[in-house]
Amino acid sequence: MPPSPTDKGLNVIALISGGKDSLYSILHCIRNGHRVVALANLHPPVNHQDGTEEDMDSFMYQTIGHNVIPLYESALGVPLYRASITGGAVDTSRIYRDENTTTDDHDERSENQDETESLVPLLNRIKRDIPHADAISAGAILSTYQRTRIENVAGRLGLVPLAFLWMYPYLPTTSNNNGGLLDDMAAAGCDSRIIKVASGGLDADILWENVASSNGSVQRRIEKAMKRFVDAEDLKGAVLGEGGEYETLALDGPRFLWKQRIVIEEADRQVHAAGSGVNFVRVLKARCVPKEDDDEDQKALMPQDIRRPSRLDERFRRALDRLQEQQEQVYHRATSVGNKSSSSGVGIDICETSIGGLYTISNVTAPEAGPTADAQMRGISEKLQALLQNSVLLSNETAPRRKTTSDIVFATVLLRSMQDFGPMNAIYVSLFTKPNPPARVTVACGDCLPDGVQVMISVVVDLGERSCRQGLHVQSRSYWAPANIGPYSQAITVPYSINRKGESMTELGDAGDGGLVYIAGQIPLDPPSMELPGGIDKTEVNWFQNFSLHATLSLQHLWRIGLAMQVDWWLGAIVFLARDAQRGHQKARIAHRLWQALHERDQVKEDDDEADSVIDVWDIKHGLQEDPRLAQGGRPLPNFEMLVAGSSDNNNNNNNNNSSSSSSSSNNTLPPPWFAVEVEELPRNSDIEWQALGATGMAVGAPVFVPCTDRETKIWRTQLNGALFYTIEMATGTVSLEDRVDTVVSDLVSSSETQHRTIYTSCRLSMAHWKGQVVPCHTVWGSEGDIIAAAVTVQVSAQT
Repeated sequence: MPPSPTDKGLNVIALISGGKDSLYSILHCIRNGHRVVALANLHPPVNHQDGTEEDMDSFMYQTIGHNVIPLYESALGVPLYRASITGGAVDTSRIYRDENTTTDDHDERSENQDETESLVPLLNRIKRDIPHADAISAGAILSTYQRTRIENVAGRLGLVPLAFLWMYPYLPTTSNNNGGLLDDMAAAGCDSRIIKVASGGLDADILWENVASSNGSVQRRIEKAMKRFVDAEDLKGAVLGEGGEYETLALDGPRFLWKQRIVIEEADRQVHAAGSGVNFVRVLKARCVPKEDDDEDQKALMPQDIRRPSRLDERFRRALDRLQEQQEQVYHRATSVGNKSSSSGVGIDICETSIGGLYTISNVTAPEAGPTADAQMRGISEKLQALLQNSVLLSNETAPRRKTTSDIVFATVLLRSMQDFGPMNAIYVSLFTKPNPPARVTVACGDCLPDGVQVMISVVVDLGERSCRQGLHVQSRSYWAPANIGPYSQAITVPYSINRKGESMTELGDAGDGGLVYIAGQIPLDPPSMELPGGIDKTEVNWFQNFSLHATLSLQHLWRIGLAMQVDWWLGAIVFLARDAQRGHQKARIAHRLWQALHERDQVKEDDDEADSVIDVWDIKHGLQEDPRLAQGGRPLPNFEMLVAGSSDNNNNNNNNNSSSSSSSSNNTLPPPWFAVEVEELPRNSDIEWQALGATGMAVGAPVFVPCTDRETKIWRTQLNGALFYTIEMATGTVSLEDRVDTVVSDLVSSSETQHRTIYTSCRLSMAHWKGQVVPCHTVWGSEGDIIAAAVTVQVSAQT
């Protein structure tokens, strides 16, 4: 009898190909408390002349050894569902778009349909038989091509995608080898035989070897062979066969999953040469047999023995340890008291600005649409679309065209209450119908929002061609970072140009321009469970350890995404804190210490000794678009080599304004600017959310302090290929905040330069004529951990 749908955990349909990864993924589903209720497999079409199934080359599915697949039903004791692969690799883009497809079954499907769509009728059949099936598991490790297609289908069918092996080779491991995943498979008693090699680096004599051999000998042979053919940064993927170097057939595993083992009784042991470097063994006859009773190791192995990657990388674990050693310094830190005031009753105008290749629309509200969040979100949606339709924005010099909501790359969503998130999101999602929706940050500001306003949204629009952007939208649960199951991406990179809007944008990185990386707000969800580790503990005894873990974990999420998008340097970071009148200032200081620790040159150099970069070798094999780096590795973050020469001298000239901050990093390089703001609530009842803007592929000037005659004002300046990014801290003072900001900014920015401002403030402002984005909040903390009146960010681009 199938498990009850009311039991804890998900009911998983496991996609299997017979290969090591899809079968090992099932072990991690069980390890994480889920139940596998069905196996699903797509096999080559049947030859109608003799009734046999033909091998085929597929971008999406492994088909070698397909005649063994029926045995997995008996071997695992789980019902198996199969269907033929139809169509071909019609859409070979890295991100699957599934345009003009539906979730309905079709008796007659076009041969021109993409092979991905073969999954839909198969999964629908399983759902009819097992209605409580609510998740789908796949063995994707590095292939964006495969992962995004499975996520696409899962989203259309209402299934939670699970990819517990995603980025597994680059997560913390107990292995010193490039095949740490293979070591973990061996420790679990897996038996996966190499049945095909497709690389000049691997000879036919490795066929039928167990890739998860307990002594690691096969792994070492593969690594030695592949070193001659791949770069060092690609070796991990090659050792795992992620570029198609070899394919495997799983025959056995731990007893809690494998009820029987598969024995090959007859095989064509003659090596077949099917092309240059391609050799395989054809299995002719196989059967299931009972497992030996004398295998004590397999008897003792339990689900909890399947190794999961550590929650924190070594670098972040060390930062957390250091933080907790300094608990007393943080706990007893005193703070000044600022002038808090609600923005209630203060109107905030919509503001539009164009800067370089970007266009911003800020502070869009619609209280006139009705008193509820969903009504106001509908009104905001109509306003956004009208603003875009009514403004002719230049994508290049000769072909002006109107932009749509699909050109939005980042959104700030401010709610009155997190209870309004669901109604708002239901309308928000309709704005974005293409892959890689904008990154976003969502917080609740409570009564800091103007009277009658339930939702306020600000967006950044890219004026360039959509094909020049890069997006990261991982919707599968894994151990890597939280899944984004919703209308927002982890990050979007846009080509950056300091030139006047309307100048032609070409490929990312052309002319050394590089890109700006907009990263979504990151809260401390444990990636495999999507829960806050330890919940929110406010007790006097445990609050520090609880919050410190959350602050470190969410910052690690930000870092991993930054590395995936090849960020070299952060242009600035914002920490959102849920309202806590008792410990808010202490939490802000904890986050500040973490930020400083992650920017110490000595620490980064130590981490770089073990760094490796990775690219999507599946895409490379088939000549597809290269995936952005999706692992911790390659150039370090922060990448001090990208800093403009001479910036340290600038720091030396100006660091008297803040000697304590400048001493946090060796060689007098300041960390990127940072500040914290307190809002009413955060998503999922979190206590902290990190958000940052990154730069990639370009020369960056290290942050410097700008001399300011106003002693109540501190200014950081970061130069990026000629553009300037300012972060301004403004303490409380006697002169109105609006006048002070205008005065300071006018001293920094000339009339010939375009700018975009964002102000984070707890003070009541007369914002009717504020030219920029407003984020009203309860409290703002500056670089010293003290309460300030406002933090202002200013992006400046010269019009040429």
